[in-house]
Amino acid sequence: MRPLHTLLLVSCVVAAGPAIARADGAASDGDAAPAPPAAAPAPAADTDAAPPRAPDRATLVHVPPGEARADHDVELTAVIDAAWTEPTIVAHWRTRGDGAWHDAPFQRSSAGGWFATIPGDGVARAGVEYWIAGLAAGREVVHFASAAAPQPVPVVPALLDELALADRARHHGRTEQVAVDVDAQDFGNRFDDEAGPRHRDRYVRAEARWTHRFYRGIYAAGFGFGAIDGITPSDATAAATELDTRARYGFGEVRTRLHPAIFVDLRGTLGVSHDGFVAGAGAAITFGRPWATCVTVGGEGLQDLGGSGYVRLQWDTAPPLLMGASVIRTDLPGAVLADGVQLRYDVAYPMTGGVTLRGSLSAGARDGRAHVGGGLGASYEF
Repeated sequence: MRPLHTLLLVSCVVAAGPAIARADGAASDGDAAPAPPAAAPAPAADTDAAPPRAPDRATLVHVPPGEARADHDVELTAVIDAAWTEPTIVAHWRTRGDGAWHDAPFQRSSAGGWFATIPGDGVARAGVEYWIAGLAAGREVVHFASAAAPQPVPVVPALLDELALADRARHHGRTEQVAVDVDAQDFGNRFDDEAGPRHRDRYVRAEARWTHRFYRGIYAAGFGFGAIDGITPSDATAAATELDTRARYGFGEVRTRLHPAIFVDLRGTLGVSHDGFVAGAGAAITFGRPWATCVTVGGEGLQDLGGSGYVRLQWDTAPPLLMGASVIRTDLPGAVLADGVQLRYDVAYPMTGGVTLRGSLSAGARDGRAHVGGGLGASYEF
């Protein structure tokens, strides 16, 4: 019986094997779960798609200038994208009111960007106008403004023109001036304080001039005539005699404007003196405006009568009066003693009708106590 029981038991185990295996989690091939669906394949690239289209024209960005100055170049700047599509981009310009257009081609700047230049000889006071176009594939492409509606550029006066207009208005359109000035100075000397002969040291100088004002770089030019009469000791001893010194001369002068607030005066003199022929020259530089607050440094040399140098401060804080103070070192009138020193105060009063009156008061010393001097003058503009 035992073999039979063993055979039955083995048969039952063999029959129950698949179920036991499933209970242990090991699925058989016949009962395997269905596989998940496979991912869809990526679509193949479209090898027939067109490449990005190249631009067929340039793109230009430009800001027009607000103003220009007469006779000065006008520079037009722009940013140009895809410039290779238009080998030629041009600013067409003309003087306002003119019928002919001129070309100013745009060029690449070394600093980046593009620029075109309208030459200054075409920039008149009437102003200029322009428009910008390029040439692409044989046709003109308008980028900014147009021939029918060009961009205007107003022209402001050049700096010298503005200054000249202001000066003419200040002088009420007058360009001519005639003037007369007389100055005198007594220097005194050591002999005034000692017993013995008194030797005088003084001079009188008078000048008349005519001036024409251009109000530009050459601001003014003129000519005139002058005379000097003086007496000075022959040497520094009590036994010295007096020397009479004199000169009669003509002169020419010019004033230039180097800067709105810097003026240079030049002067040349020819004439005769107590000792024969006399020549001289003078120069001065003014920092500021000669008709307002300024400082002037200048000098003059006259053959046989000596030289002078001065510094003058002028102010206009009490209009309409124009006042000045000067320190002057001078050899006039041909002094043998030490150089004389003058302190001078002057005032000018412009009246109606182009008339100006001038007066001055001075104190001068050379070899002793200071003595008094002064001057009077007048001018007329027309």
